[in-house]
Amino acid sequence: MTQVPVAIPPDYYLTNFKFLVKWVVARYADLLDKSEQDFVEKFERLGHSSQCLFVRLSSRKGNLFRTDKWKYTEISSLEAAAEGLIRSGFISTNSLLSISDAVNLLTKAEALTLFKNELKTYKNERKEVLVELLAQQYPSTNTWRFWTQHKFGDVYRIETGNIIANFMLLFFGNAHQNLTEFVLQDLGLYRYENYEIHQHNRIFKSRAELEEYQQLLLLREQLAMVTTLDELIAITEALGSNPASKAMETRYARFYNQLAYEFERFGQDNIAFGLYQKSHLPPARERRIRVLEKQGEYAAAWQLLTELIDKPYNEHELQVGERMIARLSKKVGNSILKKKPSSILTTHLELPRLCDETGSYLNVEEISRLYFNVESAPCFYVENQLLIGLFGLWLWPEIFRNVDGAFANPFQSAPLDMYDASFIRLRPQISELWNLFDDNSHQEHIRNYWKEKYGLENHFVNWRYLDQTALEYALDCIPAQHLKFIFKRLLFDVKSNRSGLPDLIQFFPEQRHYRMLEIKGPGDRIQDNQQRWLEYFLKHGIPAEVIYVKWQ
Repeated sequence: MTQVPVAIPPDYYLTNFKFLVKWVVARYADLLDKSEQDFVEKFERLGHSSQCLFVRLSSRKGNLFRTDKWKYTEISSLEAAAEGLIRSGFISTNSLLSISDAVNLLTKAEALTLFKNELKTYKNERKEVLVELLAQQYPSTNTWRFWTQHKFGDVYRIETGNIIANFMLLFFGNAHQNLTEFVLQDLGLYRYENYEIHQHNRIFKSRAELEEYQQLLLLREQLAMVTTLDELIAITEALGSNPASKAMETRYARFYNQLAYEFERFGQDNIAFGLYQKSHLPPARERRIRVLEKQGEYAAAWQLLTELIDKPYNEHELQVGERMIARLSKKVGNSILKKKPSSILTTHLELPRLCDETGSYLNVEEISRLYFNVESAPCFYVENQLLIGLFGLWLWPEIFRNVDGAFANPFQSAPLDMYDASFIRLRPQISELWNLFDDNSHQEHIRNYWKEKYGLENHFVNWRYLDQTALEYALDCIPAQHLKFIFKRLLFDVKSNRSGLPDLIQFFPEQRHYRMLEIKGPGDRIQDNQQRWLEYFLKHGIPAEVIYVKWQ
C-alpha cells in the first residue's frame, strides 16, 4: 500500500503536548502535586509563542540552551517568547554554571578559541579531555557570559524538567517513549489500535508509586556510569525495601539482577547473591547457582538447580539449567542419564555465490531461497516474521483487551503485561481462541483480522512479511494442529520464543503441505533458541530441517 505524504502544521508539537497534558490531568489529577498543578495553570495562560518555545526546549536533551542556537521559524519573536517563560518561572537566565557545564555547550573549536592559553598544547585531545582540564583549573562557578566573554548571547535553564518527566511518565507509562510517537502518527507512519483506556485502569495507582519509579530510573542512570565499588554500594543503599505495587516488584527484580551482576564483576559474590535472592526473574536463580558453585557450596547449588529444572521460569532458563547438570552432578556425586543426540533432519548443499544488480553478494538465505523456489512450490524468506505475524493476528482480540493496567497511552503495540505471567491468567477468553483450531475456523478468524487491522501497529505483526499471498499460502498449507502447537509454545514464553524460527518456509499448494528450512552458511552454527524450536518441531511432527551451505 502506497503511503500518502501528510502535511502537518508547523506548531504540531504544541497540539500534541497540550493533548498529553490534558490526558494526564483527566486521569491523574489526584496524583499531581502543587507544583504540577501550578504548571498546568501557568502554561495555559502563556501566549502561543511562549508555549511553542517551551515545548521546543522541553523536547531537547538537557536543561541548558544557548539562545544563539535557536532556529524556530514558526516562532515570530523568540525574545518575546522567552520573556513570557521567564515571567512564569519556566526558564531562568544568568544562572551560575560550572566550567564543565559551560564548555559542554560549546563546540570544540569555540572552546579552543575562548581558552586558547589554557588549551594551547591540547588541541588534538578529545573535547571530554578539554572539559576535564578546564575543570581542574576553574573549580568555581560563574555566569555563561563570564565564561564566554559575552561572545555567544545568553543561556537559559529550563526549570521544569522534573515536572515534564513526571507528565511523560504518567502518559506513556514507561521511560523510553516520547513525543516522537505523536509525530509518527501525525505523519501516518504508525497507526495504533483504538483500545480503551479507563481512568480506573491507570498504570500508576498512587503518588508513591510514581515517585518510586522515578527514583528507580535515576538509579538505573547512575548504575550505567558506575566505576567504583563505593558507587555500587551507594546505589544499593538508596534502594527502597518495599515496592509500592506488583508492577514495581517486577521493575525492581530487573534492577536487582543488573545490580547484582555488577557486584559479581567487582568480586563481591555475597552481596550479589543477596540481591539475586530478591529477584524472581531470570537469570537470578542461574547466577545464584553459579555463585554457590564458585564458593564450593555444591549441595546447595544442586538443590537450587533441581528446583530450577522442576519449575523453570521459561525455556531459556531450563536450557541453561540442563547445561549445568553434567558439571554439577559430578561435584555432588550424582549420576545422570546422557541426553540422546538430536535427530533433526539435515541437508548439505553446495551453491554458487550470487550477486545483486549492484555487484554485491546476496546473503546465504536469499541464495538458498532462489535455489528452492519453484512455481509449484514457492519459497519465502520469512525468518521469525510470518509465524509470529500469524500468532499476532490470532491473538489480536486478547492483546488489545481492556485489562487493568494494560494500556497507559494511545501509542502501544502491545499491553504492558505482554511478557508477564499474568497475561494469560487475566485473559480467560484465550481458551476460545484455542477452540478455533478444532474445526479450522482459525483461518477465517485470522483472515478477518488481517483485513480489518491491516497497517495497525501490533507487536508481533510485520506487515511487510504478511502480504495476502503469504497469508493464504500459510493458512492453506499449514495444518491447524501445527499452528496450534507453535502458538502454544509462543504463548508459554513469548519473550524467549518469538525468535529462533527457521529462515525459509516453502509451500506445496497442490499437496497442501509445507516445510521450514533453517539456513546455515559456512562457519555458521545452530543457536540455542533455534535448537529449542527445531527439537520442538521434531517432537510434534512439524516439518523442519537444517540446510548447511558450502560455496561451489
